Formats: sequence, C-alpha cells, structure tokens
Amino acid sequence: KCNTWYVYLNIATESSNEPLKILQISLARAKAATNLLQLTASTIKPDVILVQEQYINNNGIPEIPQTWKTFSSSNQKAAILIPSSKLKPALLATKVNMVALKIQTSSFPITIISAYSSPAQNVHTTLQEIQEIISSLPEEKIIIGADLNEHNTLWGYRLNDNRGKASWTLSWLIT
Repeated sequence: KCNTWYVYLNIATESSNEPLKILQISLARAKAATNLLQLTASTIKPDVILVQEQYINNNGIPEIPQTWKTFSSSNQKAAILIPSSKLKPALLATKVNMVALKIQTSSFPITIISAYSSPAQNVHTTLQEIQEIISSLPEEKIIIGADLNEHNTLWGYRLNDNRGKASWTLSWLIT
C-alpha cells in the first residue's frame, strides 16, 4: 500500500517567489511504488519529498536522479529527497528512525523531518527522536512527514490503537 500526500505551502523559497511544494509518500518497500514516485515527481515537480519505507538497492534508492540531494535516516527507512536545485538544505540530524533538514525560505527557516516506525518496533523510540529535534528548536517552524504505522480516528480509522494514541500525544507536544 502506497500512501501519498501532497502539500503546497504558500511560503516562497529563498531563491524564488514560488510556493514550496512538498510531497510525502510511504513506499512500502516496493520497487513499483518507487517508480510511481518518479512519475509523480516528474508531474507535480515537488521541491521536497518526504519518503518512508523506500525500496533500497545497493545502499540507495534506485532510479532516483543523481541530481537529487538525498538524506536518509541511519536505518534507511526514512528519507528526504530534494529534487529542486533552488533549495540549499542543511542537515540537522540523522537518527535511527528519522532525518531532519533546515531549509531557508524568503521569510524564515523551516525544519523538515521525515520519520518511520516499524509496526514491530516501539513507536515511542521514533517519537522521542522527533521530540528531541522539536525541543531543540523552540521557535522554529517545523514540518513532519512520518509513517508511524498507527491507527487513529483523525485519519479515518474506526478506532485508535496504542500507536495512534502515542502519536496524538506528540501532536499535543508540538502545538
């Protein structure tokens, strides 16, 4: 199952007055989904792609253009891809389950986080990694794209599971 979210932020990048385009996609470790990523990216031309559960071959994401900047978590389950040459990201943190970058917009810096938590792992480990970044940047604007393998009524499930409840706790910490 491949889940995709696409957002236009009405924030101009440092080198352009165009809105920042962000794509979030969970690729379910599937080669076909990775091919879908390339097709989608060529159609909508995102500036930033937040990826979870990417298909890995030879220690990288196959078929990704070499011109794209790629930043991965240490377990390679979460990544941030920067297809746009107009962005100059700065790597803030690489942790086991997440990666964080800073991007300068025309108005202010934004921290962007991509994270993944396996259903076989304790979700609190990933949430703690995210919280450490958030706590270190109290005044910063932050965007998080994560696949935490959870069920929560906020995104259409009938019931919340324990993982969904844990993520809901993180959302209260952020706001």
